[in-house]
Amino acid sequence: MELLAPAGSFAALRAAVENGADAVYLGGKMYSARASAANFSSEELQAALDYCHIRGVKVYVSVNTLLRDDELDGALMYLADLYRWGADAVIVQDLGLIKRARQELPELELHGSTQMTLHSTGDVQAAEDLGLKRVVLARELGLAAIGEIKAHTALELEVFVHGALCICYSGQCLMSSLIGGRSGNRGRCAQPCRQPYQMLGLDVPGPYVLSPRDLCLIQHLDGLRQAGAASLKIEGRLKSPDYVGVVVRTYRAALDGQPYEPQELSSVFNRGFTTAHISDQPPTDLITYLPPAREERTGSARDTYSSPRAVRRVRAHLWARLRQGDSLELTLVDEDGVHAQARGSIAAEPAKGSGISPELLREKLLRLGNDPLEIVEFEVELEQGVHLPVSELNRTRRELVTQWEKQRLAGYKQRDLPPGSSAVPLPPKAKMGGVQIAVTVSDVASTEAAVKAGAHLIYFSGQVYRKTPLDWLAELTQAWEIGRRAGVPVFVHLERITENHMFPEIERALLRHSFDGVLLGNFGTWRRVKTMFPDIPVHADWSFNVFNSWAVQHLAEEGAALITASLELKLSDIKAICGRSPLDVGVVAHGPLESMVSKHCWFRDQGCRLQCQSQTVQLKDEKGFVFPVRFDRWCRMHIFNSRELSLLDHLERLKDSGISLLRVEGRTKDPNWIGQVVTAYKRRLAGEEVHLAGEFTKGHYFRGVL
Repeated sequence: MELLAPAGSFAALRAAVENGADAVYLGGKMYSARASAANFSSEELQAALDYCHIRGVKVYVSVNTLLRDDELDGALMYLADLYRWGADAVIVQDLGLIKRARQELPELELHGSTQMTLHSTGDVQAAEDLGLKRVVLARELGLAAIGEIKAHTALELEVFVHGALCICYSGQCLMSSLIGGRSGNRGRCAQPCRQPYQMLGLDVPGPYVLSPRDLCLIQHLDGLRQAGAASLKIEGRLKSPDYVGVVVRTYRAALDGQPYEPQELSSVFNRGFTTAHISDQPPTDLITYLPPAREERTGSARDTYSSPRAVRRVRAHLWARLRQGDSLELTLVDEDGVHAQARGSIAAEPAKGSGISPELLREKLLRLGNDPLEIVEFEVELEQGVHLPVSELNRTRRELVTQWEKQRLAGYKQRDLPPGSSAVPLPPKAKMGGVQIAVTVSDVASTEAAVKAGAHLIYFSGQVYRKTPLDWLAELTQAWEIGRRAGVPVFVHLERITENHMFPEIERALLRHSFDGVLLGNFGTWRRVKTMFPDIPVHADWSFNVFNSWAVQHLAEEGAALITASLELKLSDIKAICGRSPLDVGVVAHGPLESMVSKHCWFRDQGCRLQCQSQTVQLKDEKGFVFPVRFDRWCRMHIFNSRELSLLDHLERLKDSGISLLRVEGRTKDPNWIGQVVTAYKRRLAGEEVHLAGEFTKGHYFRGVL
């Protein structure tokens, strides 16, 4: 298995390489999901690539943020540069960037970021169809789930084994952007999960209720190998070089079956350790609850990155030949089969004394203190009684090292971009009629209220926040019949997180009921639905993180009938997408907004007695804002924004954007609320002046995100 280490700076890069990393991942100054790391300028990045490749270490460059249409061309040019500079792969999230890169830069290896929220077999198979070579799995998966996915894909699977955890599924967190406009999907996460909160409705051990401990899976390496993990990833592009060095060194020893000291991992920054979900059982030690420790922790890896002396070396065989009248000839072959030769510029002369000895040649030619070479075999053909200045021995040795480094880099430096085909978009869809209203609902009564108020489309979610009834979609067919009588389509709404173990239950439920289409939030569910109902219309939810028109193109080619724009887009960006979209485009316009979805449950920490079915829980931050919390039937936690969204007063601009559908989020609301809101939007669309009471947010539709 590959040991993959973070590098947020050149010092951290050296610490990773010198302590045994097989590969490193790093970011440039743009398009990186750790924008607050030091990161690498173009010149530094090229130097980093050379440094690693000389030492036999791969480099993966993170370009794993969501991109607007006006950023895609620049990102593609950057990817082309990365290929020419020798990057071994690029880590990506954005569907539009992936689509264009596969067509325009076909030789560039792409890895799917954990920001893609790949958490099921179908998700990974979809990534394989996209042309990715490797995916970084969601950190919520255990060994059994990883093994099941690996059994159905040829892709390399990369798994986090150490470092900071997100409480939310990566790629699905909007909390930072909704609170302060800094998007984690754009590399600007402000880490609101690390802040204290007052828990309303539940007694907990401390205020840090969203702050996970750090992951440590050093005791599970054999299990990961058996599950099929190809790469073990250490988190930490914001961490110090000491942290990187100590963690890499410890995991390197464990992987190699060498003695190691697990307590060394505690000598560098950590929030306490957890194995999280790796055992396929819910953890009870995930959350820190208590304030973070303030003590300074410094490990013992400084010498490996602060000294110019090489620690990590490439093993090689060296031959030396010196005869009277000839210059010194050096030939080297390293463990990877790379050849290098150097020849001196001065001919050897008869010595006045005993001449150069084999011991002197060995001493001078193997003086490689700062060079990353280890000569494990040295052979010499030396004529007795010849003389050559020591300076000439040193110069020829230095020339050999230079030639060897050039040969190590030759395969990277000689990469030309093969011609790719330009991506050709599908033609934009002609806009027909006005804006329609869709409503998400949980029950029949809410369906009736929405239809009566004039909704054009129902997304039926069912009782996802209740443990009973066993079939959470029990009322779906009844809701569909209400819609059929009124001429209103009823789509079933499936959750954005659907791990493999959920699919048998989902499939049984779908086969029991009638519905007109599906609103879904991930590729894994989509693949299952297409197999079961190949002709049914599919609407893609906002969890696909559609940020540009090329992402729409991909979803259109997959067979979507409508896409829901990212909740982090400005209306002006949505308007640009609508102008190019071959599909109808919808937006969420009103109601509660989910800011997080988490596999963790606080009630479980106290011993689950189904408290979630009777207790109401809210979070209150230090500014007094209150965030409602719901728990679903699969024991996931959903945190909602402190203020609900409303675009009622901005419908003219919404209509002008070119959208086809606006959506009211009503599945946590009662029928009366749904009827009032849908009626208000219907009247406003008809030109009437109408308002709704309450304090609302406009989301990102007018401010955008960083």
